[in-house]
Amino acid sequence: MKVTCLDAAGYARFLEALGHRVVRAGETYWYDVGGRFYMSAPPFFVVRPDEAQLDDVFRSTQCIGLRYPAPLEGPGRRSYQIVCDDPDYGLEKLSGNNRSKVRRGLKRCRIEATPMDAIATHGRRAHEDTVGRQGRDGVLGGERWRRFFEVAAQTPGFEGWGAWVDGELAAFLVSVSFADSVEFLLARSRSDLLSAYPNNALIFSVTEEMLRQRKVGSITFGLESLEPVGPLDQFKFGIGYAQRPLRQRVVFHPLLRGVLGIEPVRRGVLAFADWRGEQGVFWRKAAGLLRFAGAREGED
Repeated sequence: MKVTCLDAAGYARFLEALGHRVVRAGETYWYDVGGRFYMSAPPFFVVRPDEAQLDDVFRSTQCIGLRYPAPLEGPGRRSYQIVCDDPDYGLEKLSGNNRSKVRRGLKRCRIEATPMDAIATHGRRAHEDTVGRQGRDGVLGGERWRRFFEVAAQTPGFEGWGAWVDGELAAFLVSVSFADSVEFLLARSRSDLLSAYPNNALIFSVTEEMLRQRKVGSITFGLESLEPVGPLDQFKFGIGYAQRPLRQRVVFHPLLRGVLGIEPVRRGVLAFADWRGEQGVFWRKAAGLLRFAGAREGED
């Protein structure tokens, strides 16, 4: 199947259509991700902005910080993105336990390409259940849900996939194709149908389609999170994905950098963020940002 691929500029236009503010500095696009923070786009592309370009983003956006994936030889905290790039990917590459779950899922679920409007209509419960299980923010609440799927349906490279159980959308996946890679952008599933293993069947099937049938170079399934999400990452590793080392760099605005560089201040803010983190996603992310920003060049 021939799919039109997206590039960084097209991804930036997609984000703008969703309502994000997007700016460009050098060859890198940046978009607002909440809390007056900006992230590079697409978020899994390794980028190499110089300090002058970072300063340009601070001046043009008045943001308080930036986050981006960086090469291993550069500054930032040692991190990873979750990737599968095995051209021979298949059931035989999984552990016995995971093979069993995929087989059971494939027996119970109908896996198929699914239009964006069908996901928008039938997938909201899967989205709400997933963010509830993970204790995370539902960033597609309200009108943003409908808008996301309208824009995705009109953007080249976006595809929807579903795992259906007795006419119900048990799980869905939104993928984005680039020249030599695919991003699994959004994966959600209903809690009441997890016994049918829709996630296992869906992620396995689409991964196999991409790597073996389409001959895609690699699939990325996200960066290391700022928050503790061990069980979520372990699911991805169990389905055949692995860590690809890189660095994540968090850079605060120069005015904040000086204050947070004072060790007693940094420790105090971090302790407060850790304490408040028990009460909400914002503070858990804040603690993660502070830890990533504290990494020096070459630090692991």
